[in-house]
Amino acid sequence: MGIDKSVFIINNPETFLSLEWKHLMRAINVNVGGKPREVSEKKEKGAINMLLRGRMMISIVMSLFLVACADSEETDADAEDQEWHTDELTLVVPYDTGGSADRQARALAPVLEEELDVPVLVENREGGAGATGTMAHLQNDPDDGSYIIYQSHPHFDSGIVREAGFEFDDFDFLGKTHESPITLFVNSDSEYDDFESLINTVESNPGEINYGMMPSSWSDITAHVFLDEFNLDARGVPFDGGGPLRTALVSEETEFTFSDIEGMLAGVGDDARGLVVFVSEPSDHDPDMPLANDLMDEMGLDIEFPDMANMRSIQVKSDFREQHPEQWDILVEALENAATSDEFIEWGETQDMNITWSGPEEAHDQLEEAHEVILEYADVIE
Repeated sequence: MGIDKSVFIINNPETFLSLEWKHLMRAINVNVGGKPREVSEKKEKGAINMLLRGRMMISIVMSLFLVACADSEETDADAEDQEWHTDELTLVVPYDTGGSADRQARALAPVLEEELDVPVLVENREGGAGATGTMAHLQNDPDDGSYIIYQSHPHFDSGIVREAGFEFDDFDFLGKTHESPITLFVNSDSEYDDFESLINTVESNPGEINYGMMPSSWSDITAHVFLDEFNLDARGVPFDGGGPLRTALVSEETEFTFSDIEGMLAGVGDDARGLVVFVSEPSDHDPDMPLANDLMDEMGLDIEFPDMANMRSIQVKSDFREQHPEQWDILVEALENAATSDEFIEWGETQDMNITWSGPEEAHDQLEEAHEVILEYADVIE
């Protein structure tokens, strides 16, 4: 094996490792900086083999270096994937400042800020019982999750019934943070000892018994569900707000009423007595209050009530989960940690609010079931 001129010339010795350079010089007997000289074929082959080994070593070193760089880049990318990807997050509240949804959002924001390590802002966009702010969020806010919405039910569902412009599937549910079950209350001095005695009295006096409710709310819908299931006829008396609704019950203007349990107990305390709560699990506010479906079983009736409760959820535009799955996971985890934190739960206790977290799938199922009930009674909402 030979080379064209039988002469080995090295022009740039600085490009090789110093050790390999010395070995190469020794092999071909050439002085650095000197003139090239003829070498024997044996020395020539040795020099070439030495050169090839040097090149191979350099190639190996370079390959390892590139692999290390690639691993470092992947590690950096993985670290970035574990971080929230926007400089701040805005929590949209489509209701007035000072309402229960607004207060919950403002209590949650600083805890969520600690979890995401970015500023979390609360922005009120009131109007249309939540429909105005919800539609503005859907139309104008980006799809990257930097804007999420703190929603109230059934106001959200009512907007859909009234064709405000958005649909249930336009949003994904990051979780549910709050639930206040709808309960049938009577005056604490009422002659109704239990749920069955009230049913019997209403059945025996069709169209004569007054009950209180708030129009276009769970209070109104639950009343219709109850009367329809038992084929009863009673006179609904509408009230514009929870305060007048509760006052009418205490003053015996109405004989029974449908109200969320938190609002009633906070408003009148022991002056009202709950006969039945329309959810599947006991309420933390009164764990001993009978559950509607348990009573149906005891009475031997083939009736099953859906869960009916005022709820708060956190939504995001539906494109976010599909386009940013890793960021979806980060946001869900951060919200769960914030919503289940001692700080947020203890704040809820000071407000007589039952702070309870349900993750995306459970929240979606609960709210979808409730939404279907609302659609069934759309005429009540309209």
